[in-house]
Amino acid sequence: MIVNILPWEYDHASSVGIRRFIANWDVLNAPHYDKSRMEDDRTAQVAAAMCELAVAKHTGQYWSGHVWHRSEHHLYKDIADVGHCIEVRRVRTRPAVAVRSSQIGKGLHLYAVRAIEPEFQSVELLGQLPYDAAWEVSQPSNFSESTRYVPLEELMEV
Repeated sequence: MIVNILPWEYDHASSVGIRRFIANWDVLNAPHYDKSRMEDDRTAQVAAAMCELAVAKHTGQYWSGHVWHRSEHHLYKDIADVGHCIEVRRVRTRPAVAVRSSQIGKGLHLYAVRAIEPEFQSVELLGQLPYDAAWEVSQPSNFSESTRYVPLEELMEV
């Protein structure tokens, strides 16, 4: 399913993405990140914000567009991306979506989405699952026991 972003929504989500980029201007990437496979953080933050907004629009849930510095993450880590229980995961190139063990047992719901390049004016909703069910069908990652990947074919249609 494709969600089209209206101009005023685009403006708002872009602003949130840029504010997230600026809030973490001085933060280094985790050691396991492969820089050669990554896009620049400014683009990634804007795309992620578009994805969250699209899921909120589709589900009719509230999107706060929250922004904080990584050093404050512990204060807000229990706030869902959308509404009270929706976690949005952007998929860019991998045919799978990441899930983390720290989010099991919290009553969350996972949405996998793809921001359509180059301008992110539309977002493709790839699928969804209750978070705990997603963990059950996930496969190990090659860098962390706490992060696993759910193949997209395991997700239910939106």
